[in-house]
Amino acid sequence: MKRGERVLDVCCGTGDQATYLAGLGMDAYGIDLDPKMIAIAERKRKKYGKENLHFQLADATALPFEDAFFDSSTISLALHEKPFETQKKVISEMRRVTKNGGMIILADYPVPAGRLYRFAEMLVGGEHYACFKASQSLGGMDSLSESFKLQVVKKGRAINGGLELLEIKN
Repeated sequence: MKRGERVLDVCCGTGDQATYLAGLGMDAYGIDLDPKMIAIAERKRKKYGKENLHFQLADATALPFEDAFFDSSTISLALHEKPFETQKKVISEMRRVTKNGGMIILADYPVPAGRLYRFAEMLVGGEHYACFKASQSLGGMDSLSESFKLQVVKKGRAINGGLELLEIKN
């Protein structure tokens, strides 16, 4: 990702990552399905006065952008909380809105996730936890990359191994 490029942060939550990317000079867009998260993100945008930072209420399975609108896209710690079929739709939409040859970054829990992360997910409970367990049993992001035959350029870990990163060439 480079200065001046258009970047999408899918399931942006409170907008921290998109705000960081805008601070690096990228034209950053964040989408989330939760209006409360977008409201917090919008307050940050106004606080920092970033004209290259945009937030929008949107569904990651039906992104409101033209094909190949973004140079790159990213999603962090959101895939594991969705059913596998929804994960596939999200990845498909990210691929659609990212330029051919562009970069897609997936960041989520590794398989197996550490005890602390498993415990935190268990505390959330409900469908979220059920999806987390299913994601872990299916192989996490590896199963997604295999099912899409994604061209993984780089694979790594961050946060003391608690976060798995896949860099994919679209």
